[in-house]
Amino acid sequence: MLDSLTGGLISDAVVVAVLGLVIKLWPGSIARLSTWLYSHVDPGQLPYGSTMNRHWQQTQEMSERIRETNEQLIEIRKDTIKNTLIGLMEQPGDQSTKVRYELSKLEALHASCWVMQEAESYLAQHHQKRQP
Repeated sequence: MLDSLTGGLISDAVVVAVLGLVIKLWPGSIARLSTWLYSHVDPGQLPYGSTMNRHWQQTQEMSERIRETNEQLIEIRKDTIKNTLIGLMEQPGDQSTKVRYELSKLEALHASCWVMQEAESYLAQHHQKRQP
């Protein structure tokens, strides 16, 4: 589109000069212009070995790695809470408040495992002991 406009009406040097003037007059315009240009890039239309194509590939690889890392961190959090629950249930005395707190954290992570069932039965047993 820009080629047809510049080819028939004005020269490339005039377009570059006008863009330079706009960028000088409005300092924030370069960021908006580059963002607009970048948002209109179609990765499927880029040449295979181009720098921009490699950038898109690296971006996709990085987002996949970040997603996998987040999933692993969530699993580590779940395991840590499960181990805390097991330790609390093995302690002498009534640890119901702490067990209930740790159980709520596991429920917030949408976990479902045998430790949660044990914690619920632990809470039920200690609730029955409290009532006369």
